[in-house]
Amino acid sequence: MSRHPARGTPWSVVVHEAAARAAARRTGVAAGTLDPRRGQVVACAGTVRTDGTPVTESTLFEIGSITKVFTALVLADEVIRGRLTLDTPLREALPVGVAVPTRDGVEITLGHLATHRSGLPRAPVALVPGSLALLRGLDPYAGVRGDDLLDRLATTRLKLTPGAGRMAYSNTGAALLGRALVHVTGARDYGDLVQRRVCEPLRLGDTRTRDRLDAEQRERLATGHRRGNRVAAPWPLPGLPGAGALVSTLPDLLRFAAAQLDPDGTPLGPAIRLSQAPVHSEIALGWMCATGPGRMLWHNGGTGGFRSFLGLLPGSGCAVCVLTNRARSVDLTGLGLLRNLSG
Repeated sequence: MSRHPARGTPWSVVVHEAAARAAARRTGVAAGTLDPRRGQVVACAGTVRTDGTPVTESTLFEIGSITKVFTALVLADEVIRGRLTLDTPLREALPVGVAVPTRDGVEITLGHLATHRSGLPRAPVALVPGSLALLRGLDPYAGVRGDDLLDRLATTRLKLTPGAGRMAYSNTGAALLGRALVHVTGARDYGDLVQRRVCEPLRLGDTRTRDRLDAEQRERLATGHRRGNRVAAPWPLPGLPGAGALVSTLPDLLRFAAAQLDPDGTPLGPAIRLSQAPVHSEIALGWMCATGPGRMLWHNGGTGGFRSFLGLLPGSGCAVCVLTNRARSVDLTGLGLLRNLSG
């Protein structure tokens, strides 16, 4: 956790100390901040693998559910272009013949998927805390491939009426949103979709799905670790990439954060602004929302051997990103840095 720094402590020291403290209980950590007064400050600590290779700014990490923000941004861009709306039924954005469940006569829309209000289950497979796959460091979603997600829709029972009641976080819903966007845009796959629609316009050269990494990038990819510093299997998520399949670096995610803080300076300005607009008090399109001294947009992520955090304070122009190749949350480190930045 990031402690409150002593008065007069240089900000670079604050970030480096926070990264070092976090790395002491993890394998490796990369942390970075943005704000108008101090610019960009980054710090790395720990190792990429058990061979002692140090984490650097160019180290690639699985970012897990931060992927959902990228998926929702593509949806926002499609809305801005006039090709879709948030009220477009999921049924209309999938291949003909795919059966989509309803509840109380209400259809699932693309907006429901982007805000976790679809009523779909959290995961497309039954997961129990402490399940055998997770205990062994394996990917519990490895069996979900190709059109499996679509094939299971017909027999999926909605937990809630779409759009009604509370938000119910759903990896299933985010994965289906990614699948629908691939279909309606004619992209080759999810990796192609995000690369063309988000990464190229924002100049994110290291944000990819695993299958799109080149040889040099694969050399920079960190090995994930679980409890006991044991190696964890990668989570490529071929059957639900829109929910969490991206890998990225600290500089790329800080560049993404900078675009979020200054949308008008990017080719995706209107789409970014739409994605940040609150749909409900607790969520925008893909972003989680929190209020306090100022409005915060944030998302975290977790796979078998990685954790991530990205938080923004649009009102003050501040952002924090923390990445680790250990399955131990970095949320408190990120929130502490963000609090100190805005204090």
